[in-house]
Amino acid sequence: MRIMCLATLFACVLLISCNQSSSTPAGATANKIAAGASDGARIDKPFSLEITGAECYSGRGKNAGDVAFGFPNRVAETSLQFTIGPLRDGFSPGQENNKPYAGPGDYTNVGIVVKTAGRKPVIGYGVITVNADEQSGTFRLSGDSASGTWNCGHKLERQGT
Repeated sequence: MRIMCLATLFACVLLISCNQSSSTPAGATANKIAAGASDGARIDKPFSLEITGAECYSGRGKNAGDVAFGFPNRVAETSLQFTIGPLRDGFSPGQENNKPYAGPGDYTNVGIVVKTAGRKPVIGYGVITVNADEQSGTFRLSGDSASGTWNCGHKLERQGT
């Protein structure tokens, strides 16, 4: 049952990305996002993988307080996906009471999907840490089954900013 719920979390990340008007953050161009030197993630566990590219989207309207992350992007082929915030989409049980994105710190009970071609996906709840620069941080699943670092290449927007 929990795996089924987490699989629907993956679908939620896609839904949030579909509710946006643009995947390009303010002040950035599509080329800058796709080719930014610091954009990407490093998966240290359960396998080693460097990912170039990132899409990090701060929600608006009914998605205010949510920040969706995808490395290298937010589509099915993504190697790393997670969303910070109170997901009230019906696909992310247990995350509807998560705190909205409010800057640097630890965000617990976040659904995280780690996958790559030829390997079984690792899906679970964990902790996302946002560093003081508000554009990079770490992730780790409960039970230490997956971990690594991420960098959006641009500062994340806070709710109401």
